[in-house]
Amino acid sequence: MFASAPESSRVAATLKGEARRQRLLETAANAFLEFGYADVSMQVIVRNAGGSASTAYQLFGNKEGLLIAVLERELEQLRQQAFPATVFELPVAEALEVIAQRMVAHAVQQRSVRFYRLVMAECHRLEKMQDYLCQQMALQIYAPLERCLRIACARGELQIDDPEQAARTLGNLITGISQEARIEGGYTDGPPERDRVSCSYSIRMFLRAFRSR
Repeated sequence: MFASAPESSRVAATLKGEARRQRLLETAANAFLEFGYADVSMQVIVRNAGGSASTAYQLFGNKEGLLIAVLERELEQLRQQAFPATVFELPVAEALEVIAQRMVAHAVQQRSVRFYRLVMAECHRLEKMQDYLCQQMALQIYAPLERCLRIACARGELQIDDPEQAARTLGNLITGISQEARIEGGYTDGPPERDRVSCSYSIRMFLRAFRSR
C-alpha cells in the first residue's frame, strides 16, 4: 500500500528549496495535463522547470512520486478552499451550504476536470495510485466533513449514529453533482444554476434526515 507521497516531497528544507519544489510541481502539473502522464518524462519536466534532475529525484523519487505530489497539492487546495477554519463555527445548515457550494465550484473548473480525467486514465496503470487517492479523499474531504458533523452533533443540531459514514455519504453526494461538468469538460464561469440548486437541495435533504428531534 502506498500510504502517501514520500516525506521528502511534502516540504523542502529551505525557502529556496521549497520555491524550487513548487516550480517543479506546477511545471509537472501543466505537462501532465497537456501531454498526458505517459508522454512526459522527468527529464522534460526538469528542463522546463529549471534545476537539476538529481534534486527532482531526491524530492519525488520518480515520475509516479511526482504525479502523487501534484495530486496531493490539488486536493490540499480543494480542502483549503472548501473548509476554511471559520466554517466550523457556523450553524450546520450554513456550514454545509458553504462547503458544498465551494466543493462543486472547485470541481467544475476546467483544470479540475482535466485532473479528474487524468487520474481516471492512469489509475488502472498505476495501481499504487488507487489506494493513495482513496486515502487522500478520506483525509482531504471526508475527514473535515466528519468534523463538521460531529461539531453539529455536539451542539445538538444533528443526531447521527455514524458520523464517519454520514460524512462519506454526503461527500459522495456533493461530488456527484459535478459529474456533468466532467463529461462536458468543465465550465469557465463557475457552476451553472442547476448545480448550485442541486447543492442546496442536497444539503436540505441531508439535514432533514439527521435533524435533532
